[in-house]
This record gives sequence, structure tokens and C-alpha cells, in this order.
Amino acid sequence: MTTDPHGTLATDAEGTTVRFERWYPTSVDDLWSALTERDRVGRWLGALHGDLRTGGRFELRMGDDLPGADQNATGEVVACDPPHGFAVSWAFPGEAETCVRATLRPDGDGVVLVLVHSGLTLSAARGYGGGWHASLDLLDDAVAGRPARSWQEAFEAALPAYREA
Repeated sequence: MTTDPHGTLATDAEGTTVRFERWYPTSVDDLWSALTERDRVGRWLGALHGDLRTGGRFELRMGDDLPGADQNATGEVVACDPPHGFAVSWAFPGEAETCVRATLRPDGDGVVLVLVHSGLTLSAARGYGGGWHASLDLLDDAVAGRPARSWQEAFEAALPAYREA
């Protein structure tokens, strides 16, 4: 199965949502591990610090691995149902708190990941669209055992499609 790697943007009274549906050639348990284990998250998204249990707080360091840096997201684990999905609050410096949900489901010889980032402004959603697109491309590299491509290059290639959305 193949899925369109591009996310969709939808706006309603509560804000704009970015939604991705990606297929990965691996097991649910392996993809869950890539999404939740610190060393594996570091290969595609950033250095993950904190308590990943429901109610726990985390910091995701996506630039320099420094506490409180302006490229760090913080949040709380709102719900967690291993290995099927999780929801976290998401706060980036200078932005309102939003929500990120990830759901995994088996599909043939792989797994579909549905990632939804909601509560965004349209402008922020366009940027997050390109950012999540690039990050999910790097997740694909990590799961497949390929060397990671440059996040910045992947982001710059993906961003125009979301700016026009």
C-alpha cells in the first residue's frame, strides 16, 4: 500500500488541523518504538527528555540539545495506549498550546501512522505541515535503516506545497 506523503490542512471554528496518513514497512511494535523510545526519536525528530507516561511532561529538543532553547517543544502526555496511539499537548515558544495525536494501525505488511496536529492558526499549520512532512520522511529513513537525510533540505522541499494550501 502507498499513501500520499502530503498532509492535509483543514480549518474549522477551533483552528486549523494538519493531518498526515503515512504507511511504513514495519510492525506496529517497531513503529511504536520509533515514536516513543528516546534513542529512536532522536534519529528523526530530536532529543526527547522527560516523563513519557500519561500526565508526564516532556521537552523535545529539535535544534541544539539545550534546555529551554527556542527550537524546543514542550508538552504533557494527555493519553497513551501502547502500541496503538498517544496524544500530547504541544507548546512551541511564542505559540499557543496545541495538540498532537498519533494513531497506528496494521495494514498488510506494514503500519499506517495517522498524525494529527490540531488547534493551529492557518499560518502555523502551513509551517507545521512542512515540518511534519520532513520529520515523517526522516522517520521513514529511520524505520527502514537508511541514513537520515537533512531535515532542513526535506523541509525546504516540502514547505511550498503547504504554503499554497
